[in-house]
Amino acid sequence: MVVKVNTSDGLRDVITVKVGKFNADVGINHPLAGITLTFDVEIIDIRAATDEEISHRHSHGWVPSACHQH
Repeated sequence: MVVKVNTSDGLRDVITVKVGKFNADVGINHPLAGITLTFDVEIIDIRAATDEEISHRHSHGWVPSACHQH
């Protein structure tokens, strides 16, 4: 079962591994950790990097809310 645990870094999803009488063991790895994933992708467009992306040496993505602060 996946549950949310309040940590010093905020809420975090964890997987319940074992439940005892007084405590529970949880796993913090992503549920797909350790599993080989295969994706079938199609590139539909490319664009030149912006000056800001070049100076930061990474893409800032196409979703504005996904961009982080520098």
